[in-house]
Amino acid sequence: MQGKKIFILFILTAISWGACAQSVGLVLSGGGAKGLSHIGVIKALEENNIPVDYVAGTSMGSIISGLYAIGLSPDEMIVLFRSDDFNSWQQGESERNFATYVYRRDPVAELFGATFSLNPKEKSINYNLPTSLISPYPMDIALIQLFASSSAAAGYNFDRLMVPFRCVSSDIANKKPYVIRRGGLGEAIRASMTFPFVFKPIMIDSVLMFDGGFYNNFPWDVMVKDFNPGYIIGAKCSSNPTEPDSEDLMTQIENMMMVETNYDIPREKGILLDQLYPGIGLMDFERIDELVQKGYDLAMSHMDEIKQRVKSRRSAKELAEMRLAFRKRCPQLIFDKIYFTPDTLKENKKIFITNTLKNHMKGTANFEMIKRGYFRVVASGNVNTFYPTARMNKDSLFDLHLRITERPPFRIAIGGNISSSSLNQGYLGLEYRNFGLYPWRTALDIDLGRFYTGGTISFRQDFSVKPLVFYEASITAHKFDYFRGSQTKFYPDRLPTSIEETEVFFTLKVGTPIDLERSIMGKFKLNIGRDNFIYYLTDNFTSYDIPDRTGISIVAPSLMLERNTTDYRIYPTAGMNQRISVGYAFMSSDYTPGSTSSEMSPTSHVFNNRFKARLYSEIYHPVNKWLTIGTLADITISNKFLLGDYISSLLAMPAFQPTPHSKTLLLKDFRAPTYFAVGVNPIFRVSNSVFLNTHVSYFQPYRSLIKNSDGTGSFTGAFPKGYFMGNMAAVWQSPVGPVSLSLSYYQNGDVKWYPQLNIGLMLFKPKSLDN
Repeated sequence: MQGKKIFILFILTAISWGACAQSVGLVLSGGGAKGLSHIGVIKALEENNIPVDYVAGTSMGSIISGLYAIGLSPDEMIVLFRSDDFNSWQQGESERNFATYVYRRDPVAELFGATFSLNPKEKSINYNLPTSLISPYPMDIALIQLFASSSAAAGYNFDRLMVPFRCVSSDIANKKPYVIRRGGLGEAIRASMTFPFVFKPIMIDSVLMFDGGFYNNFPWDVMVKDFNPGYIIGAKCSSNPTEPDSEDLMTQIENMMMVETNYDIPREKGILLDQLYPGIGLMDFERIDELVQKGYDLAMSHMDEIKQRVKSRRSAKELAEMRLAFRKRCPQLIFDKIYFTPDTLKENKKIFITNTLKNHMKGTANFEMIKRGYFRVVASGNVNTFYPTARMNKDSLFDLHLRITERPPFRIAIGGNISSSSLNQGYLGLEYRNFGLYPWRTALDIDLGRFYTGGTISFRQDFSVKPLVFYEASITAHKFDYFRGSQTKFYPDRLPTSIEETEVFFTLKVGTPIDLERSIMGKFKLNIGRDNFIYYLTDNFTSYDIPDRTGISIVAPSLMLERNTTDYRIYPTAGMNQRISVGYAFMSSDYTPGSTSSEMSPTSHVFNNRFKARLYSEIYHPVNKWLTIGTLADITISNKFLLGDYISSLLAMPAFQPTPHSKTLLLKDFRAPTYFAVGVNPIFRVSNSVFLNTHVSYFQPYRSLIKNSDGTGSFTGAFPKGYFMGNMAAVWQSPVGPVSLSLSYYQNGDVKWYPQLNIGLMLFKPKSLDN
């Protein structure tokens, strides 16, 4: 009898121990943004005290499971994926607080570009075309920020993370899945999520890795093989490839490369949580709240069944203690040495990169310094592959390992604008870069159009000293033709339409960052050149008439503080463009009257020196995800001066041109020696790249230029009437450039309304008197 009781007690103890020891594995499928639903699944499991002892995932599932493996709670994941930082990573843009604009060129009308190198031995050209739609650099450095410390805490063994972890990538060369069990967690996740042409692939163990979803999008078999948990909970948010669509590149790639995945978990081993997510795109991460809720609701609808099968529980307190214990093991990211792969990189290039990463400091560097330096190296334009990994050394510091390929030295670009008006324009750019300790570049920019034609040859060199200093020399020759570029019919009371401005000038710039973190640049600029105006004072002329001519020889030094962090070249939606400048122009003018100006007298060597100070501020304030308010202020102060006649005086005068279209017109009511202007720019977003841009501004001159009966100019009294201008544009910032349908308005203009469709960029080089 006693033995029977002992036997029954043994059986009950074994059953109880088995129930308590029952382990649970969570498997998360890939699926792009739909994978955010996995967060809701985890949230539901935690709220019901269902333990998760192992995690495995592919692609987006590897990201969510990796974050869970290092101790992030569902709420912390939601905060991360809602953040502006994550939005920057998934769009391939530098985080605004870490972006650098030191190397930013004056904007050009480029739409397409490719780098290339010359192979003299084979007498061939080797082109280097982009391998990804999204720049990989922001995501690559972010993965170090998220996972490097946790990887070190686990000794680079995924079994020693807070929750043991597995993910799957794809070995395309050998056409098989590649299960990653150890190493850097960030690298493993990066390999698992690398969808072709979206992100650039990386190397692990000398194997080129792509998205794990091609060969195993739901690694429940890996979960069984490596961990063999008592129960598997699988969350599926994708399906096997659909029929390829001739208009959809993604479905074509999927069908070429993906094999069918087995999603059928045997009922005795676990449960599959599966639902459709119609209308959710690969990159629809802004729908996080909706997706998390869907995942939560899905898990809750199966919770009774899960609780029946899983008897073990883990309280919120126990889970918090697990997270705290693991985080205490995670070391601070302090970097010591920097290693380069391949090691054949020339020493002077290594010094440039090291100095930039560590901001010329000896010894160790914290992660923030390394991250800022990383984006500066990328912005310099000298590297192509720049993949970082971090490994803890024997001194409990981190070494930074960089896999680098240099950017080919030559670059060719084309672009311009296709317009419903006369503002059609073509652009061709050629560039050569030399990468070294003091890198330099030289460029040729050519613009051809009815309104604007020009060319610029430039040379810039950056000195990697502290503080960084650059100099740039350029020669610009361009023409603004207000006759051939006219966008309207002829009106008798408007400015004469036959006006042409031609400039040839040399520019020298010397600059240095005043505040690198805030992207404030200090610059000295010197323009030396000649400005020529060719025009008729009346529209009543024939082909036999001779135009009036005014020429100005210019020497114009200026100083400025500048901060430009805007996101787009035209129609920006974020950042700021601020400038304080002071300049003085030494000008000698000569005037030759034409056949329609018989009452005018020629002049020569007339000196009209000009002082000019300007304060310009354009700031974009995000209100919410759908609305941004831009504000503008422009204060310009200069002395009054008159040239030989009204039109030449007007052409040489400071102009208020806040919108893309206003830069294409000679607006007499928005030019004055001294003025102030204010504007507001509400932007209504439909998506990240589609929005309605509206603009209203008011221009108030201190004194306006008026035309006398003899064709000369004179000034009004103080504070004449000011005027409004407005612009409304539906804009799509496509991957190659903007497409806009706009309507511009100018109060008191000879023509008030200008509707236009533009595909591309209307951009012009600064004039010699601009500062």
